Amino acid sequence: MSLRLPEMSADSVIAVRDNLSELAGRAAYRHRALARVNPLDVALALPHDVYSLGLDELVRGATLDDAQLVGRRFLVMAGDDAVASAEIARDDGFTATEGPFVTGTARAIAVAEQDPATAEGDYEVRVLRVPALYFMALWLSGGGHETDLVIPMDPAPAPFSGGEKVRPDELLGRLAELARRRLEFDDIG
Repeated sequence: MSLRLPEMSADSVIAVRDNLSELAGRAAYRHRALARVNPLDVALALPHDVYSLGLDELVRGATLDDAQLVGRRFLVMAGDDAVASAEIARDDGFTATEGPFVTGTARAIAVAEQDPATAEGDYEVRVLRVPALYFMALWLSGGGHETDLVIPMDPAPAPFSGGEKVRPDELLGRLAELARRRLEFDDIG
């Protein structure tokens, strides 16, 4: 399997490192993983574009083509461990996070690499996010809906399981149902 990653420009690497250094120096981060590593000693790995879908889009029958590019994300590695993710938003924002989606990204890549069905494919690595459902998935874009593969990350909302390989039409159908329920609940409240 060939996984295609976007190029990391020198400017984006410098911007991420500067932002990580600034965050790690804050008192609020004193006990977090980012504060325990020297930002100059970490490696930025697995650059990938982040796409997002909203609830209304899902209910209207969105496809993966409707997902909006919102940023570029990197895994922040301390040795062999993914300790955080760093994301540069298209609107010039920056976020760094720790938590389950960091390790979930690494696990989803491992699932994809071990799957015989993807061995012959050529995929662009992306992440699909539905913030209102607390849903993130590795999206292996093979250039068409027939070849794309999506792997939800833990903690995945039911009816998904982290590490499960899902075709886009099935994924979007399940997400649309979750979106409908969420919007109905929001309308009641």
